[in-house]
Amino acid sequence: MSEKKEGKLKKVIGFWDAMGIGIGQIIGSGIMILTGIAIDITGTGVPLAFIIACVVVIFPVTVLAFLGSAVPATGGMYTYVRDYIGKKTGFYFLVLLVAGQLVLAMFAITFAEYFCSLVPAINPTLVAFLILTICFLINIRGLGIAAKFQNVMVAVLLLALLLFIAFGVPKVDFTIFSEPNAIMPNGVIAFMTAISLLTFATGGAQFLSELGGEMKDPGKTMPRAMISSTALVGIFYAFIGVVAVGVLPVSEVAGQSLVKVANAVLPTPLFVFFVIGGGMFAVATTLNGSFTWCTKALLVASKEGWLPKGCSNISKWGTPWVLLTIFYIIGAVPILSGVSIRTIAMLGNGISLFFFIFPILTAFLIHKKNPEAMAKTPFPLKKPVLFTFAAIAIVCYGIAAALNISDITNSWILIVVITVAAIIYAHMREKYLNSKEESRLLYEE
Repeated sequence: MSEKKEGKLKKVIGFWDAMGIGIGQIIGSGIMILTGIAIDITGTGVPLAFIIACVVVIFPVTVLAFLGSAVPATGGMYTYVRDYIGKKTGFYFLVLLVAGQLVLAMFAITFAEYFCSLVPAINPTLVAFLILTICFLINIRGLGIAAKFQNVMVAVLLLALLLFIAFGVPKVDFTIFSEPNAIMPNGVIAFMTAISLLTFATGGAQFLSELGGEMKDPGKTMPRAMISSTALVGIFYAFIGVVAVGVLPVSEVAGQSLVKVANAVLPTPLFVFFVIGGGMFAVATTLNGSFTWCTKALLVASKEGWLPKGCSNISKWGTPWVLLTIFYIIGAVPILSGVSIRTIAMLGNGISLFFFIFPILTAFLIHKKNPEAMAKTPFPLKKPVLFTFAAIAIVCYGIAAALNISDITNSWILIVVITVAAIIYAHMREKYLNSKEESRLLYEE
């Protein structure tokens, strides 16, 4: 965004406005999908795992807030990696971004679980494939239906979760939290693995970094809102975790969605409301929203020549239909092949955590490579503070990614294959682009 355009933006977003936006971005399908998987990993340690996951997330979101304020850019985090680390590294970042969209299948499968709890006669694989296809077609058509109702959906979701807590807390057997090894019943590594998985559910406040030009006093408002919204949701999630693990035996809820517990604590009408308004709406809007944003960086890279020219083709409705189709296939394959939701969640989240490390690394380079931006940013962070936050974020995300991926058999082989293929392709593509540029210059001469 140019300074000229930035100057036209009205600074209308105050602290409470930013808090509302941040909470809306954090609360979504993650809580509906990952709570049961985290219980399967660490049992009664889930409430504390939620809180620690929020603390972990605060470090990278603060770094990304600084980058978003200092260098607003079309194409988001990809442009930071491309401009400050290198073009080939930027391409590798994109490869990881694409691979991480395995979570599209996770959203669709979870939608099917909630739907089939009300209509058990329907095949869940069919439901998952159909909701994935519907969201794909909506984005091809460019209607953005779910986006228009985002605020309504968030309000409905919050109400559903509040009902879950209000009816559930009185039925919790709190004695299970005082038992020996209650915090880490399956050991330290399992507890840390659950934390790493729950960073997916507790992230989202980083999107506030895109609004620095429209905030009142962004230097104070942005970090306060990011940290406060993340902390508030973390406490909210901890209560959900208490209910999820404290009402029924752990063995019954481990690896399950929140449906079983909701059915045990809510009257039938409220249970139906929870399943539809809480579970299905949250997952469907997140799935639709993922299709909306996941093509943006790839579209920029396509126009730069890193992908075949046809990948940047736009439909008559103004949507990148080729790239959307690629992501649709990535989501459909795990659904149709019967991969477990735990495998999809752990692998997809692990890869996603890896690709987030790259834009955070640019925090160590931006002071030297773009001092002008550092001097003008409305969200100033002193170099030692920025470097400390970035280092903590990289260590936490690195450990979290490794724990997620190590949970899946042969996952490291897949990562190595993806990395080698990306390096070979990037090297060959760069040579091709350089030869084209040399030919163009010779022709002009």
